[in-house]
Amino acid sequence: PCPPDEEVVGVGVMDPEIGILRIDRLDGTPLAVVYNFACHPYITVPEGGVTADFPGFSSQVIEDNLGEGAMALFLQGAGGDITSILYKDVNRPRDSEPLGILLGLSTLKGWRNIKPGEANLRVLNETIDLPRKDDFEERIAELEAEQDSLLASLRGTSLNLKTFLPLYIRYSLDPEHPSYYSYRYLQSESLGRDELSGIDDQNRSHIQKYLKNIEAMEKMARNVDKIATLRRHQTINREAGTPTVPMEVMGIRVGDFALVTSSAEVLVQVGLNVKNASPFEHTYMAAYSNGYIHYGPPASEYPKGGYEVTECLLAPEWQAIYETKAQEVLERLK
Repeated sequence: PCPPDEEVVGVGVMDPEIGILRIDRLDGTPLAVVYNFACHPYITVPEGGVTADFPGFSSQVIEDNLGEGAMALFLQGAGGDITSILYKDVNRPRDSEPLGILLGLSTLKGWRNIKPGEANLRVLNETIDLPRKDDFEERIAELEAEQDSLLASLRGTSLNLKTFLPLYIRYSLDPEHPSYYSYRYLQSESLGRDELSGIDDQNRSHIQKYLKNIEAMEKMARNVDKIATLRRHQTINREAGTPTVPMEVMGIRVGDFALVTSSAEVLVQVGLNVKNASPFEHTYMAAYSNGYIHYGPPASEYPKGGYEVTECLLAPEWQAIYETKAQEVLERLK
C-alpha cells in the first residue's frame, strides 16, 4: 500500500523520453520500429490473464498504422521505480490498453520526424562483476526491532471495525458537528451544556487510536514481507558461493542511436545518469536484458530501505561500477 499522505514529501524523478529507432527497407517502406520506454507493464486487462500489457497494445497500434508488414519491437527502459499512475486505482477496471494506445501514438509521432539514412552498426559487450549485498542480518535485525516497537505501540479501544467505519465517516464528513445538526450544538451551548462536545472528544480519541493501530499493523505486515524477502535473498547470495554477480553490459550503436543494456531492473535515476554521461545525444537503456539479477537501485536509496532496495541482491557499490562501465562502452562505440 501507499504510505500515509503526511509521509509523502514529493514525487521522484522520471524519464518521459521515448527512444525510437526507425528501420526502413531500401524502397522506403517501414521494416521495423524499435522503441524504448521506462515503465512497469503490470496493469493487465479487465478480464485478467497473461498479456503483453501496454507494450502489446502500443506495438499493435504502431504495426496497424505502418502496415507493410512492419514490426514494432519494445525495449524496457530503466523503469525499476516507475509505474503507471493509476495502477493502484480501485475505482475502475485495470486496463493497460489506454496507456498502450497513447505510447503507440506518441511513438508514431516521433517516428514521422525521423529522416532515415545510411547508418553503421556497431556492437560491443563486456562482462563485469558486481558486489553482492552482505548486510542481510543487520537489516533483518533492524526490522525485527521495529516489529517489537510497533507491537508495543498498539493500544486497546472500545471500537471494532463495525463501529469504527461509520464513526470515521461521520466525523470526516462534518468535523465540527459530527453528532447532529449544528443547531443542536448551539442549543447545548446556550444552555451551558457540553454533552455533545464531550462525546465528540471521546470519539475523536478512539478514532485516532484505531487509525494509529491500523497504520502500525500495515507497517508490520510490510515488514513481514521484507524480512521474508531478505532471508530469501540472503540464501540466494550465500548459495551462490561468490561475493560477486556477473553481468553482461552490451552497447549497440545504429547511426546516432545508442543503446546500453543492464541485467538489473534499473531504477530511473541510474538510467538518467547513463544518458547524461553518454557522448551520444540519443542514448537509451535496455534494462532487464541478457539475464535478470533483480533490482538495481541508486546507492542513495539504500539507507531508505524501500521496496526496490529490499528486492535487491546487489551492494550499493554496484552503481558506480556499472555506470563507469556503461560510459566506457558508449565511448568505445564512437
